[in-house]
Amino acid sequence: MKIAMIGAGSIVFGENILTDIIAQPSLIKDTIICLEDIDETRLDLMYRLMIRFKDLYPEYLEGVSFQKTTDPKKAITDAKYVISAIHVGGLDAFRLDIDIPFKYNVTQCVGDTLGPGGVFRFLRQSTALKQIVDLIEEVGHIPESDESKPLFLNYANPMAMNTWYCNSILPESTVGLCHGVQATSHLMRGWIKAKPENFSFLCAGINHMAWFLEAWYKDPDDPKKIWKNAYPLIFENFKKNPNIVGSEKLRWDMMEATGYFMTESSGHLSEYLPYYRKRTNLLEEFKGAETFHNSLLHGEVVRFDKLEADATEKRLERKTRRKKLTLKKKASEEYASHIMNAIETDMPFRFNGNVINKNGSLITNLPQDSCVEVPIFADYHGLHPQGGIQLPTVCQALCISNIMVQKAAVEGALNLDKEKIYHAVFLDPNTASVCSPKEIREMVDELFEAEKQWLPQFD
Repeated sequence: MKIAMIGAGSIVFGENILTDIIAQPSLIKDTIICLEDIDETRLDLMYRLMIRFKDLYPEYLEGVSFQKTTDPKKAITDAKYVISAIHVGGLDAFRLDIDIPFKYNVTQCVGDTLGPGGVFRFLRQSTALKQIVDLIEEVGHIPESDESKPLFLNYANPMAMNTWYCNSILPESTVGLCHGVQATSHLMRGWIKAKPENFSFLCAGINHMAWFLEAWYKDPDDPKKIWKNAYPLIFENFKKNPNIVGSEKLRWDMMEATGYFMTESSGHLSEYLPYYRKRTNLLEEFKGAETFHNSLLHGEVVRFDKLEADATEKRLERKTRRKKLTLKKKASEEYASHIMNAIETDMPFRFNGNVINKNGSLITNLPQDSCVEVPIFADYHGLHPQGGIQLPTVCQALCISNIMVQKAAVEGALNLDKEKIYHAVFLDPNTASVCSPKEIREMVDELFEAEKQWLPQFD
């Protein structure tokens, strides 16, 4: 079996996902793990780290070998699983995504999912994503005795646009993976001080705007162990102690407005709505921290990523020189290794993933064939999304406002249509709250000109 990781030098996902894989016994029996990245420095660091693990644990990792390459075709050839954590243009392009819209009064804390930042991040990645799915179809491994096909596990943002685009080119090839649902469920569970085995939920919507439609808990002291609705207890605990919200003041405000808590962080969420980023007094009122996501500060994440990139390289370099490294006793909550383990062992695994809303069957009141985030089971036969979910009207409407941006951007990328890209940014709720149509067109033109080195397909 071969596993390819494209963008293996990723700041956020690279090391964690790779060490998750080697923590799964089913994935290291007779396995090639091929690391690919165009950044040779970061690629070499990650490769040396994995080789260091193999040197320190030769018996445990006897069945796995590591390769490195800057050639995606070499990485994907014969791969059964392909993982992507790419960021085309890197921090230089990310800075343009943030700085140019700011000239038009469009503020973005993160800028990687929706709005001008998300749309142009997606456009830069679209050519690379097309290459990946074309190679999966051309040279990916499909065993003769197995009806399964190579699976593309995408971690790169903007998750919904990337996953929608890939599945438009190669249907049912790609699942989008995020850690927002896991993190949010832990946050809610903490509000009621419930142990993992005493907390359950149903979460669905779109990436970074998935709603906890149901949240349930069991009182460990209740002899009947009856499942109860957690929302009343959450609100009751808030009345007793408003500080339980912590840095999530904006997300809590949206829960009070809609009745449902959602992913993603307040910093992310502020960009997907027209309510908060248009006035400085609102940003000040709802900021939950002085730095990072929930500070709501403009350009905060590109600043943080620069610091983190430098720190990551130094940290990896130190690790490759250590006399001792500790293997994980179990994989983290990132979904990739657990999905692959479920397929290899036929031990079902439930997760929230991003897939196509085929014929509108998964979330029945969201546009058909859009990209939605729903509960999915993985087993030997592949992925089995849960369907028949209906969102409350307010949740439906907010999701659709984001989906139409994604739809226009995906159509623009597929057809190389700049007018569709303008329409995508024109429909963005945050941008529309501060810009006129003509200002949006000027901004989009300026972004195309500034980022043309990464967008040759539009010349």
